[in-house]
Amino acid sequence: MRDGLWHRLRRGGAGLALGLLAAAGASAAPDLPDAGLRSALEGLEESLVAPANAVVANLDLLRAAGLDGFAPAVQPGPLAMPMAGDHTSDPLEAQGLDVRLALTMLTQTAGATDNQGVLNAQRDPELRALVIRRGTARLSDIELLTRQYRLQPAEADNGGFVLRVPVVVWDGAALQIGPGETLRLSRPDGAFLINFGHLAIAGGSVESVGGANTVTGRFAPFVTTAASGTVQVDHARFTGLGFGKTLKFGGFSVMRNNMMVVRRASFVRDSLFDGLVSVALSGLDGVAVENNKFRAARGPALVVSGAREPRILSNIFYGKTEFNAIQVLSRSRDAVVSGNVVLGGEKTGIAVRRHSHNALVAGNIVWRREGGGITVAGSDCGRILGNLVLDNRHKGIEVRDSRGTVVADNRVVANQSAGIWVSAQQDDSETWLKGNVLSANRAGLSTATGASLVLAKNDFTQQYPRFLGGDLSRQSAFIAGDLAGEKAVTLTALGATPAPAGSADRPEDCRK
Repeated sequence: MRDGLWHRLRRGGAGLALGLLAAAGASAAPDLPDAGLRSALEGLEESLVAPANAVVANLDLLRAAGLDGFAPAVQPGPLAMPMAGDHTSDPLEAQGLDVRLALTMLTQTAGATDNQGVLNAQRDPELRALVIRRGTARLSDIELLTRQYRLQPAEADNGGFVLRVPVVVWDGAALQIGPGETLRLSRPDGAFLINFGHLAIAGGSVESVGGANTVTGRFAPFVTTAASGTVQVDHARFTGLGFGKTLKFGGFSVMRNNMMVVRRASFVRDSLFDGLVSVALSGLDGVAVENNKFRAARGPALVVSGAREPRILSNIFYGKTEFNAIQVLSRSRDAVVSGNVVLGGEKTGIAVRRHSHNALVAGNIVWRREGGGITVAGSDCGRILGNLVLDNRHKGIEVRDSRGTVVADNRVVANQSAGIWVSAQQDDSETWLKGNVLSANRAGLSTATGASLVLAKNDFTQQYPRFLGGDLSRQSAFIAGDLAGEKAVTLTALGATPAPAGSADRPEDCRK
């Protein structure tokens, strides 16, 4: 289910993708009334407040709320220990090393912003870190090695071992955190983890512990992977990580150097990210982010940038947050963002931007955001298919400066701005709108320099009193005379003309 659905969605056109979404359990426009939807979403949100539900599978929570028919669920996999690394039989080698070397290496991939704050946060005046140079280390090894190299005293910590110095995993080495194990990173001591090798966490946890750092008060521990490093995270939990204005220290990050060889795939699945600034994945090709929960992110919850064929599937975003839930940025290509549920928060729920072409945003739920629902901006050949976008303060679905976008079979309800907004399009751009249900939005469809829109079978029957807005306001009569959209039309600010047969499908230059 994990790989098969994604490959078929990515290869197919709009019709095939929607058919597969329905086969996977989703419906583009379910029959549940709007009031029933709100009640179900409120029930899901309330269930997530209970700490015990933080580890319940997303699919089970959706089923309990009666929402499993609204998004294509990826079945959660069983807990399986990820591959530890290429040198699991190598003897374990470690040493103490100046942490500035690791930060310098990280700078080559992710810049130097906030590095000085990290150095200032170190309790150890000699700025030493524990470096795993070879072999596969486990938490018990970390505890022994920090004491062997006199990096921290053999003290009794309440609740178990607390790491008080940075740990660096070198290229060719690995760190493995297994079921029931917790890596506790001391905030007052400036602890963190940088991985240039391989990090495997299955059933384990990483958390920030202790009060504020006395020198760099904003500092919080983080886990970052860089250069040719890889991560495999399964049924894990991350709590309270991340600080600063740069994604590399945002909590959990992978800043890949695309010039270096990748030895294995990375994935993040079936895990909880609680109170992090961000989960940021840069330069990873084919990365899978599946079935995770993101609670109360202090920045954009999930940022994927510069990636080819990333899969962002069946995640739940909830809790108070002031930023986007999902960002796909910076020339990411062929992204699949499907089956995710975004509950509340500010700004746009799902944003695809900065030349992230050929993205598929399908079968997601975005509900009650203080901002908008879904945005595709500066990114061509996007497909926005079968989403439920409900009760958001701003626009439901926004397409801006993006050629060849298809917006099909979405249910867009009671958004306080336009249900669908198209703007800043090139003069020769066409946007395809097909089979969307528009209900009780401030306006059904609005444009500002929207160029040409090809409309077919969009349902405006519940979109009284304002069908169209912006540049299209004067064309409302065309919608009023055909509320079910039986006649395909090409709509511009100047008027409407019959659309050529089959034109409400996908632009020729976007087909694969």
